[in-house]
Amino acid sequence: MLSDELKAKIRDSFIALKEDMDGFQVRSSQNKMIAEISKTLAGEYDSNKILCVEAPTGTGKTFAYLLSSIPIAKFSKKTLIVSSANVALQEQLLLKDLPKAQKYCTVDFEYTLAKGRSRYVCIRDLINLAQDNASEELPLNTDLLFDEPPNQYQLRALNHLHDDYAAKKWNGEIDDLTKTPETMLWQKIACNRFTCTVKNCEFYQNCAFFKARKKIAQADVIIANHDLVLADLSTGNTVLPDVADSIFIFDEAHHLNTKALSHFSLSTNTEFIKSSLRQAKGLSEQIAKLTEQDPIEIDIKQIDGYLQDLSSLLKSLSFDENVYLFNQGQIDSGIAKISTQLNTLITHTLNKFIILKKSWEDYLKIKPIDKHIASPLNNALGECEQHLINIVELFLSFLRTDDDAKKSPYSRWIEKNISNKKTSYSLCSAQTDISTNLDTLIWSKAAGCVLTSATLSSLGSFDRLNKQLGLVKTQNQYLRLPSPFSFEQVDFVIAKFKAAPQQVYEHTQEVATQLLQRIDPNQGTLVLFASNKQMQMVADLVENKLGPHLLVQGEFSKKGILEKHINLRQKNQASVIFGLDSFAEGVDLKGDNLTHVIIVKLRFNVPTSPIDKTLADYLESQKRNPFMEISLPDASLKLIQACGRLIRTETDTGKITIFDNRLVTKFYGKQLLNALPNYNIVVE
Repeated sequence: MLSDELKAKIRDSFIALKEDMDGFQVRSSQNKMIAEISKTLAGEYDSNKILCVEAPTGTGKTFAYLLSSIPIAKFSKKTLIVSSANVALQEQLLLKDLPKAQKYCTVDFEYTLAKGRSRYVCIRDLINLAQDNASEELPLNTDLLFDEPPNQYQLRALNHLHDDYAAKKWNGEIDDLTKTPETMLWQKIACNRFTCTVKNCEFYQNCAFFKARKKIAQADVIIANHDLVLADLSTGNTVLPDVADSIFIFDEAHHLNTKALSHFSLSTNTEFIKSSLRQAKGLSEQIAKLTEQDPIEIDIKQIDGYLQDLSSLLKSLSFDENVYLFNQGQIDSGIAKISTQLNTLITHTLNKFIILKKSWEDYLKIKPIDKHIASPLNNALGECEQHLINIVELFLSFLRTDDDAKKSPYSRWIEKNISNKKTSYSLCSAQTDISTNLDTLIWSKAAGCVLTSATLSSLGSFDRLNKQLGLVKTQNQYLRLPSPFSFEQVDFVIAKFKAAPQQVYEHTQEVATQLLQRIDPNQGTLVLFASNKQMQMVADLVENKLGPHLLVQGEFSKKGILEKHINLRQKNQASVIFGLDSFAEGVDLKGDNLTHVIIVKLRFNVPTSPIDKTLADYLESQKRNPFMEISLPDASLKLIQACGRLIRTETDTGKITIFDNRLVTKFYGKQLLNALPNYNIVVE
């Protein structure tokens, strides 16, 4: 419950913010958000301490959740973890919002940024790699460690990294480097939980990762991202504080489902299996030679034979753009039979390999070996163990039986890869429903959760979000806040269009013609496309007329396009941005920088990915409608996001135009329009 003291702390924090912060405006929606977060996290409701709150642009949601949740976290001796979906919001929290919150909050707190282990260098590996490979004769077979050993240029770069770290010019984070090493090279020197020896490492006290983890352990507020939270909680919770001792704020929570679906997807490649087994065999032989014992038996020939049989079966499949999707996730019996044999053999190899690794560790305790030999071997053993575990996990997921009729099945598919005229195959398996995972990892354990975004509901309901994330409506709190902006003066124009979006050629030609008629040469315009192909075709048709004032996504970075656009507007010159999904959210162009948003067509998700197709097929098999359950709610959310680019402050003006006549010709058009803010709807 909220004590009088805690209420006073929260209230006084906002009074300090209101009285001192430049441009602060009192908003009833922000006050409502503060109250609901405080009551939910303090346990005043007879429900879970979970709140889903849709807070439109201008609500002031960041300070609402920071200044209400930080005192509660401190008083309850919990850590507040603020998780975002992208780097931009993380940077804003770290460099702008939290320093201000620290200034106004009536309780003292410390904050830090959490990153994944692989963002930090392993100084031991860096030193060993640079030193070992600088000598002419290596004590180990480098084929076990590299596809190609580092060249002299790479070795010099490694030595520079070491010198800068030793001189404290570099903090050991890849993000702090102006020039980053090649990916394959960084993977060899990055921190890795499979190769880390923790306190047994001679560099433990000077380790960049463990220094960062000490800061995390001491922090009251931790800035993270959805990927890190999911990765850490599903691999033992070794970076972030224990879930039960944490309160989570998921900002941009509408991205959480997509992040989770990706995180719980698995794949392995036939060539990767071959190379991993050969690495395991080679390492076994190296250790056997050093310890004077027999190597573990790995029947490479037998495994190669099964892989060849598997490839022959896969070759006969009918691939659609190099992807073959199994119907409802059910693996063909012949493929399943060979995969079972492979899984049995590789699991047996993994078990023997783990025993070998443990015996090697015990051997080193009794008879230490030169670190220039032991360290790279330890790393290779850890890496190989990780590879074998990943392969076995894929096969277990690939072959499991989906026996829960109430849940959609796993999606399973094959990807054909062709490189240097050589064909290999990737076996893939992914969940289409991650609700149980999220409940097990977070919802059932956390001390409290707030999920927020400017667009969290679909068609005026949280039903879609609940289904995606496994939230139960009756067990949590929900809040939809009104926008602080007035939209009545904003025209939402449904353009008179002859061509329907499904008539791709005709629609594209008409889009180009109408754009040239509707774009004001003295204004800033954002044109949002649903497909890259159509965007490029329209750009080709209009670029002669728009010339240097046309900025097309892909020709420059997103940041570069926005900078060029603002520079043109500062000179009172027209600027037109052509963009895709990434420009439909997270773009903040205020005032005269943007006065016209043009939406080329509604963004209905056609099930193209294997996961989406499997889920759609499952719903149809259950006599359910995937369009009404998935496509329409998602299209509504995306339309609101796209429209939200226009009005960013109370003084912004402009109009929105859409080139999609389905809003007036289809039965669902009224639903989409009713879910929009109260624009002035104009049907031409």
